[in-house]
Amino acid sequence: MSNDPRSRAASPVPITPPDVEGARLRKRSMFWAGMFVPASLLAGILVLTREDAARCLTHGTACDSTPGLVYVAALVIFVAALVTVQAASRPEVRKAAFRTQIGAESVFLFLLLVAFS
Repeated sequence: MSNDPRSRAASPVPITPPDVEGARLRKRSMFWAGMFVPASLLAGILVLTREDAARCLTHGTACDSTPGLVYVAALVIFVAALVTVQAASRPEVRKAAFRTQIGAESVFLFLLLVAFS
């Protein structure tokens, strides 16, 4: 028997390094998903302190003109992107889904903040 490494057969199973970047991106995704609820509550409280919001609640005038479908669409995109980040095995898909998740969260919060402006 020879100790020459060239004479050994290659392993049929490729050795893959651990997916450190994927785990890090999944943690970031969950962090931002967890921060979404307090940010939405804070934005809602800020909106309710505006004079137009009080006028809308009491008299029904100066109410938001943004259709509720836009809010629902932002939430659906956010949840779909969150699930994709957590489940995707390809790094490119995971990164794109993470960017989409952050974008959908930002759009939803922006719509909340400008609701009665």
